[in-house]
Amino acid sequence: MGFLDDVTKLISDIPFVEKVYDFVEENLLIKGKVKISFKELSTPLEFTVEVFKCYPLKNYDSDSIKFKNLNLLEYRHVMGDGAICIHTSHHTNLKSKLNYDFHSLKNWIVKYFINKDQDDHYEHIIVDEKLINNQYRSFLFTDTGHSFEKGDFGDVTITALQTGGFRGDSISNHIVQRFIRRSGEQLDCQWSNLYKNMGISYTGAYLYIETPPATYGKFIFTKWLDLQDHLPEAFLNFLLEFQKKSIKERGKLFPVFFGYKIDEVNIHWQVALLEIGDFPIIGYQLPNKEWITTPRNELDINWGITRNSSYKYFFGRGSFSQNFIEEKILIIGVGALGSMVAKTLTRCGCKFIDIADYDIKEPENVCRSEYQFNTGLMDKTEELKIILGTISPFVETSIVEKDYFQGIIKLYHKEKGAKSSFEKGLNQYDLVFDCTTDNDLMYILDSLDIKCDLINLSITNFAKELVCAFNPNIYNFVMNQFMNVLENDTSDLYNPTGCWSPTFKASYNDISLLVQMAIKHIHHLYETGLRKNNFIIESDSSNLKIVEY
Repeated sequence: MGFLDDVTKLISDIPFVEKVYDFVEENLLIKGKVKISFKELSTPLEFTVEVFKCYPLKNYDSDSIKFKNLNLLEYRHVMGDGAICIHTSHHTNLKSKLNYDFHSLKNWIVKYFINKDQDDHYEHIIVDEKLINNQYRSFLFTDTGHSFEKGDFGDVTITALQTGGFRGDSISNHIVQRFIRRSGEQLDCQWSNLYKNMGISYTGAYLYIETPPATYGKFIFTKWLDLQDHLPEAFLNFLLEFQKKSIKERGKLFPVFFGYKIDEVNIHWQVALLEIGDFPIIGYQLPNKEWITTPRNELDINWGITRNSSYKYFFGRGSFSQNFIEEKILIIGVGALGSMVAKTLTRCGCKFIDIADYDIKEPENVCRSEYQFNTGLMDKTEELKIILGTISPFVETSIVEKDYFQGIIKLYHKEKGAKSSFEKGLNQYDLVFDCTTDNDLMYILDSLDIKCDLINLSITNFAKELVCAFNPNIYNFVMNQFMNVLENDTSDLYNPTGCWSPTFKASYNDISLLVQMAIKHIHHLYETGLRKNNFIIESDSSNLKIVEY
């Protein structure tokens, strides 16, 4: 028996499949029809079934079996081609997989067709993301913290990001900076200052229509005529006037954002791309002298790509706890340890990270820290600030004066009034990481009466152990560990060419393993409110062990 016969025979054996018919082979799939019938279903339902030859394995990341019925488009989780959106368990056995998939179809019929259930979570409307003038175009936006009234419209300012590859073609990427009401009020997207201070590339327009521009609430409108009831004449006149003023820009694309509620609080925006000189609207005068502006019926809507990149979506999969991400953090020393701490905290959603270091990033620093070769020689703090900003559009990072900790504090810590000045500076922060491995600085910092939490991180040669100490009494604990407790062999260090200080030997993998475990444990202490005991992380070839003191 071939694949076609195997599949049709096994489908016929499924109890609630009443009929299997018209199955044929078509290139890389087999295709036919089934009639589904069971007690709760008053009338049998017919589906076209498509089974790809790779079944029961997936086709890329998609299920390799499809059940289609164009008469069910109004129901939940039905795609534009009538395909029922179901996700089932993995199985490599043909019979078992077919049973899983057909039972999933039956469950969909009961839940959404018979019971007409609604999902608690919002499902975005379905947009055909297509090339416009041989290029995709994306627009990223965030919450503005403001509400909109139906019919609100105005300008949108936009900044271009990088152009890249997308599905084998080119894509130009952009961020929305602000929505500007007709009153002149500016509603800013909530980016970090790094992104807010980027120059404006061009402008668009927005209209808040309140309800999704979609059929059945899920298939986005395809014709401008479909949008007619959502377009106030004042907005159409606004577009017409813009086109008249911008006719020298004929042929350029003009983005128009349509906003609508996805729940009681959140707004989503879809963007249509219009061509200046060929806007899909027409204005004419009636016999009674009244001026009318309407959409041009025959034109398709060219939808661009939008993504809500607000903080809660951006970090929805991996943020640290709320109280931790709001802490104002300072990292002193951004070499191997410090750069890893900074980058990890940024990826975990921390919003305020200042950095301090006097050193320059050299080519040989790249292999075991978070820096890049293509920037050449550069102040570590300058490069790291850029890197953190490329990771998160929400992190605010400032660079502390490069000589402050390694020079000024050491020179003046005994001077009258200096101590209180240093304490005041550090108390601007909630959390300070000392990653310098500078014993002199550790001694001075430990002598200060500070209210912020000070954490010292250092590792032994070959990254066999990581030492973490919390203030107060950091200095004595760390020195005792390195001098009397841990086996820190300093006879075998890496000696670079030239008169430079030797450094410990360890790979990026060695260091990052310890740093990630340390940050995980530190966050756990803050999240749970447990006592912040000093600890050592011991590492061997296959295990990590935390020892608290």
